[in-house]
Amino acid sequence: MARPVQSESASRVEGPSSVPLDLPVFAADGKSVIVALDHALAGGQLPSLDRPADLIERISGGAPDGLILTVGMSRVRGTTRAPWLLTADYYATSVFPGGSGEDDVHTLAWDDEAANALGACGLKCLLVFGRRDPRQLEVNVTRVAALVTKAHRAGLPVMIEATLWGARISATQQHDATMICHAARVAFELGADVIKIPLPDDAEALARLTDALPVPIVIMGGAAGRADELFFHVERALRAGVRGVAMGRNVWQARDPAAYIAALRSMVHGGATAADAVESVRAG
Repeated sequence: MARPVQSESASRVEGPSSVPLDLPVFAADGKSVIVALDHALAGGQLPSLDRPADLIERISGGAPDGLILTVGMSRVRGTTRAPWLLTADYYATSVFPGGSGEDDVHTLAWDDEAANALGACGLKCLLVFGRRDPRQLEVNVTRVAALVTKAHRAGLPVMIEATLWGARISATQQHDATMICHAARVAFELGADVIKIPLPDDAEALARLTDALPVPIVIMGGAAGRADELFFHVERALRAGVRGVAMGRNVWQARDPAAYIAALRSMVHGGATAADAVESVRAG
């Protein structure tokens, strides 16, 4: 399948040699609500993801700006017209299917050729810091750099998800603003067209980061939590200059995923407050 023609309303970012790359997962205002649906690649038959075609149909009702999909999920897109990014790599913490543990399994599985063949408008890959074995980071950086180079030659943008998931970083450090800002800067230097990060624990540091880097930054959601807490964090991030969200579990584990997406859209595109978003979800 050929890559679809990009909408004239999509945002653009300067690529290699100042060649502008389309970012169809961003709306004309340069902001985006992206739903990540790639978790089953490592997690297997997860609750809430166990009927993928039905889930995508429910999510489509909220009109997300974009999706992050695996090869399998791309086959059950149904009638949704949302542009999407292909997850390029496989990452797991256990060698057992559907399990979690202390393993560190990470490999590149797809590239620009797969994205073009499937009709994706770009790729998403992981950059994982804090690993027990430095050689894993070395391989990760090398693969990301090669992927970005190939994707840009094909005219495809790349979202780099810079995380602090390695075993040498504790759970309490995974929102450390200093490390997150360093990780985001490394992603930028590797050629990221979009950077996806955890929400830092320091809003001022996040504001300095979004002001300094000329590519859009979006925040991830992490484990599903309470609506009021989630929307408060989103509001704080938007005020600090992030261009949107790229969330999975908080959306597809919700009782009404479409209502959650609509609430996030009202914040990202419409300037609604966290209280407004909570009220809209509860009213639905």
